[in-house]
Amino acid sequence: MNRNTGHIDGEEAELAVAAHLVRQGCRVSYTHGSYKYDLVADKDDELLRTQVKKANQNDEKPWKYRLFTEQYQDGQVDIFAGYVVEEDEIFYVAFDEIGRTDFRVNTKDRGELSDHNASEANLIEDYTFERAFREYTTGTETEKEDETSSSDPVEGQ
Repeated sequence: MNRNTGHIDGEEAELAVAAHLVRQGCRVSYTHGSYKYDLVADKDDELLRTQVKKANQNDEKPWKYRLFTEQYQDGQVDIFAGYVVEEDEIFYVAFDEIGRTDFRVNTKDRGELSDHNASEANLIEDYTFERAFREYTTGTETEKEDETSSSDPVEGQ
């Protein structure tokens, strides 16, 4: 039975990301059933719904890759993990940081670019798990504070 190349790439990406997350100090759980995310990364008792995507290469600019994210709504995914097969590299981005149709990343080293281009590009080296985790937890802490402050009764009322 022939296997779909896209499914093979997806499985390879999930395994690579899961191994990388373990090296980042996470416990990793796999989903069973129909979910919008592939893995749950448990970092410091914070659960992150992680959608793994094989990054698609731009044929005209082979150093640029993108993740298609248009099918995801707020609250379905916490972070995206992109796997660049050609580079064997992984990058992470918090849901709130992505565009609503796609997210683009550049695999060139900062030193290969002009200062202006380096400051404008989403460089893969900047999109670490720690960064995405920090972005996610900062956002959720702000949301929890907003919920608490709006639902707590004011003394004397």
